[in-house]
Amino acid sequence: MAPKVAFITGGNGITGSAIIAYLAKHTTKEEWSSIIVTSRSPFKNLVSDPRIKFIALDFTKDSKTLAEEMRETCAPVTHAYFSSYVHKDDFVELNTANRALFENFLGALVDVGQNLQNVTLQTGGKYYNVHLKPVPSPANEDDARLATFDENFYYPQEDCLTERQKGQKWSWNIIRPEAIIGHTSKPNGMNSALTYALYFLVQKELGQEAVMPTNQIYWRGVDDCSDSGLIAELTVWATTNQHAANQAFNAVNGDYFTWRYMWPRIAEYLGAKISPDYQFKKPEPEEGSVQQEFSLAEWAQDKRPVWDLLCEQAGVPEAKASWDAGTWQYQDWVFQRAWNSTISFNKAREFGFTGYRDSYKSIVQAWEDMRKAKQIP
Repeated sequence: MAPKVAFITGGNGITGSAIIAYLAKHTTKEEWSSIIVTSRSPFKNLVSDPRIKFIALDFTKDSKTLAEEMRETCAPVTHAYFSSYVHKDDFVELNTANRALFENFLGALVDVGQNLQNVTLQTGGKYYNVHLKPVPSPANEDDARLATFDENFYYPQEDCLTERQKGQKWSWNIIRPEAIIGHTSKPNGMNSALTYALYFLVQKELGQEAVMPTNQIYWRGVDDCSDSGLIAELTVWATTNQHAANQAFNAVNGDYFTWRYMWPRIAEYLGAKISPDYQFKKPEPEEGSVQQEFSLAEWAQDKRPVWDLLCEQAGVPEAKASWDAGTWQYQDWVFQRAWNSTISFNKAREFGFTGYRDSYKSIVQAWEDMRKAKQIP
């Protein structure tokens, strides 16, 4: 059997870099002869492997222009993994931009990829609208869509993939993780683990309680998350097992937790303190509303000097720049929810996938990786 050729977009992102690392560490050149990587910004690799080849591409360009840029390098691609994302503050612009991003990518890839065997799209838990309101939990892959086509760009992305595949020799897969925990070489717009670390370490330095900026319902409720390494493992497994072809799979660690007990536990790992019996000052909100004990973005406004001094004293001045990667507003957007939603991992298990992660270990391992990269003290 001829070796496979991977094409990974979003190479600087949490998932893209995890897929690269998985292929580099767990496969041989006889299995995968080449790992082609792209990103809009200059690529910074976390692993060393002679099979890795970089091509600079901008998927905001139309598919015809992209095809010409991709033709020489991407013609041998057998397996393509799309995890690119462009952020827009305006919701309508966000949907329009990301819908076009994937359509441009897929149109160009199908044009040039004569050996194509599989195209995989990563969407996420927002497919189930867990970010907008309480939804039936745990969410399953075949649950009905709860928003309109224009309100959720995952819908047109997924439909574009499945419609384009009809009558073709290649197969598709869709991977839907929840909040992704991992480590990257560059800042990521939704890297919760880094933001947790910045907050805990500063609160420890100040000698103040590391109160979770949320509300009673989110604090007590059940949650889940997705380790980037597990997402990579599931993604490669699904795309190389024929019985898993043309399927969508949720990708979560496989355990569930309550923040009331997880938050104090991870805080303690970095030396911060908060009791699971913390009494919120604001009254309990109605389920489905939004409320925070305080805003993390507002808290962060005057804490930069504390962080800089902390990094200097720890002998890691390189970590000062990590403050700029803090996702304060994103974390406020998550923690303000007065509801909890989870997604089911049963389908992947039923299809034979056996991977899992301990969510506590996932978070602290991400921190240890950040320490090795001198991103946090």
